[in-house]
Amino acid sequence: MNPTALGGRATIAINEIEIPSYMISEITPNFVEGTRERTTLGGVFNRPSGVFDTAELSFTLFIPSMDYLKHIFPGEYNAPTNIAQPTGNLVFGAQTCTTKVPVPVNVHYECDDTDDNDLHIFGALAQMSYNPTMNDSDDLSVEITLMAQPTEDGLFRLGTGNLAEPSIYDAETEETVPVES
Repeated sequence: MNPTALGGRATIAINEIEIPSYMISEITPNFVEGTRERTTLGGVFNRPSGVFDTAELSFTLFIPSMDYLKHIFPGEYNAPTNIAQPTGNLVFGAQTCTTKVPVPVNVHYECDDTDDNDLHIFGALAQMSYNPTMNDSDDLSVEITLMAQPTEDGLFRLGTGNLAEPSIYDAETEETVPVES
């Protein structure tokens, strides 16, 4: 086990790609379990409810082009129709009858050889806030919020995806795989 504190460069795997740390400003997980309250003659007592009131992860993404957002929002992406046009576009709020499908998301510290310290969301839906400041000194960034959705496996996992052997999350297959020796 690495005796150093957790922190440092991290990547986010989503939709079969891994977003490198140099494109991410910060990652903010926000998972808050709700409470139940009971008032008794002995006082008011709170206890965890086992149900999460908040289950999301937000991050600031510095995008190299608008086309890069196709990796986060593939359902809103329209691919180019001619080889002469290298990029597509993303259309939000089009009032279409499509629904988003939750996808796995994995946050991994780059310097770790295994997934022992990963944060894994079993299924998340992406929400974007597009309100960048466009000026002559700041790179363009967007705030992405990934909202965890209930799955058979739960909402999220902290730590390894394989309890039998050292493993790592593979972004392309969206699976935990054994570490190659």
